[in-house]
Amino acid sequence: MTETVRPRRLRRWGLLVSIVVTSLSVLTMSGLAFGVLLGSFTAKPALACDQVPGTPQVFEGKRHIPYDGAPHDPYRSMPPTSGPHSPRVVPPGIYRKPITEELQVHVLEHGHVLLQYAPDVSAGDIKELERLGREYPRDVVVAPYPALGHGIALTGWQRLQRLDTVDKNAITEFATKVPGRYNHQWRDGATDCLPPAS
Repeated sequence: MTETVRPRRLRRWGLLVSIVVTSLSVLTMSGLAFGVLLGSFTAKPALACDQVPGTPQVFEGKRHIPYDGAPHDPYRSMPPTSGPHSPRVVPPGIYRKPITEELQVHVLEHGHVLLQYAPDVSAGDIKELERLGREYPRDVVVAPYPALGHGIALTGWQRLQRLDTVDKNAITEFATKVPGRYNHQWRDGATDCLPPAS
């Protein structure tokens, strides 16, 4: 008789565990779906152009090159802010080696921003740039950029700001106002902020 009771208890426990796991899964998925819907209803309109830090840059296209190192037209800005780019992308974070320009552009196309520094930037300023970058782990890439020659460059899609030294307020403003304005297309009413061609 105890042999019959034990399998029944095990089946009941198994059924109870299945019900709890299924219920938690349904609640989790419902919560995620609700969050996505809520996010789509609460998107903030884009900042007016005069409130966006940096200078607007000309659109140079958004074509993927077939492979890293493939030939393409030269970029018009340094660092680049749009144009032909790598099919690969690097995630936001702190990098101690330069990121190729083609990868930089793909980072920008995904709505992120880059904080890059020239060889003349002091070790203390680099440390501060990296600290600031870590405050925005979903949006910012920090990396050296030897071609820059001098100072610091902040780039977003079709947006550029140059600094001689670390300016915490300017960097914070760029890192909070520029990401997400463009992510494969302009978002929430954002534009390139360029005057209409005459």
